[in-house]
Amino acid sequence: MWPIRKRPQSDSTDDVRALADKIEDIEDGLAHVQRRFTRLQQQVTRWAREYDDGLDQEEDDILDQINERRAQHG
Repeated sequence: MWPIRKRPQSDSTDDVRALADKIEDIEDGLAHVQRRFTRLQQQVTRWAREYDDGLDQEEDDILDQINERRAQHG
């Protein structure tokens, strides 16, 4: 008698279904990650625009001060 028993033969249809379910789960997970990544990209874009707008305002203020001083001394 062998110390290791043979595995019972499984139905290949069950294996294919199980594999198809795993693939479907992976595809669903990938779609979820892509949606989350898109949302993060959008949020970063919003933050970058707000930051850039703030910088533009600061630059405008500095240029206004420079122009005022030139006008006073010019």
